[in-house]
Amino acid sequence: MSQYTDQACKLLSEMVTIPAESFHETKRADFLCSFLESEGLSPARYGNNIVVRQSENDPDKPVLMLNAHIDTVAAASGYSFDPVNPPADAKRILGLGSNDDGASVVCMIFTFIHAMREKLDLPVNLMLALSCEEERSGERGMRMLRRIVEREADFAIVGEPTEMKAAVAERGLLVVDAVCKGRSAHCAHAELGVNAIYEAVAAINAIRSLKFGKVSPTMGPVGLNITQINAGTAHNVIPDSCSFVIDIRTTDSYSNEEIMSMLQQAAPGCEMKARNMLNHASATPQGHTLLATAAALKVETYVSPTTSDWMRLSIPAIKMGPGDSNRSHKADECVYRSEIADGLSKYINFISNLA
Repeated sequence: MSQYTDQACKLLSEMVTIPAESFHETKRADFLCSFLESEGLSPARYGNNIVVRQSENDPDKPVLMLNAHIDTVAAASGYSFDPVNPPADAKRILGLGSNDDGASVVCMIFTFIHAMREKLDLPVNLMLALSCEEERSGERGMRMLRRIVEREADFAIVGEPTEMKAAVAERGLLVVDAVCKGRSAHCAHAELGVNAIYEAVAAINAIRSLKFGKVSPTMGPVGLNITQINAGTAHNVIPDSCSFVIDIRTTDSYSNEEIMSMLQQAAPGCEMKARNMLNHASATPQGHTLLATAAALKVETYVSPTTSDWMRLSIPAIKMGPGDSNRSHKADECVYRSEIADGLSKYINFISNLA
């Protein structure tokens, strides 16, 4: 696989020079489609999502989807180099999106190319799905693409920087905007008003006291935190509105709908609206071949605290890819060339051993 490592590193070095912040991935998608066509493949374009299928599928084998996302976040402050025009480095690929999620993109591309070029007799048919808008949970990314690929794919590997460990579950994310109303008045006549801050404090205390009795055996308890609060216009005016934000890290023990119902019951006088009800927790089904293969190959498994396109899939999946999540969304992002080599060899080995 050494020849593919060099090619994957070259492709990644070129890819990071093409800005692809979420909702602005067109040029990068154009570039990747051209590259895939130059390799003799036939990519199908769905907006800025790209899907590559085998020329012929074996009807007796399931379809494994290899998924990674081509978009990036905005560059963090503090870069010591231009994030989209990084310097060359002997050991690393530098640049915005090199680690998250460019490393998985190029490793999955060359895993697919290797399998097709060498006509590997794999236990699965392969599908490559490169999605856009992952970082912003956009409507035109996997939320749209899943309606196409899930008609064909039976299960998936979602590529994210996990150091090639296998995430067998990931917590979901439910962000709720809450507003408590009051009645404004001059502070000299405070008795004529209703202080929305006090209403919010009561609501927050009630929400903090919520008991999520069901504890997930894989993910642990639901996590809930109040992370933002805003109220008031002047020192001498009783505020008539106080807004706050609730960050909830969900598990497979409760649906988002159940959690919203519990919040409303705890603070019935508070207006609440979830930003996105689709960001649910995910877990690989017990007994699935993905889990069996990870166990057989002694791949380290864990529960991921971060979300990915996995949460938008209804088919079984694991999350596994080269790179380190601790480097994501930070200045001077990079991935090591050795990690690309490791990702390629381990993807091929894992896929070859699927039961």
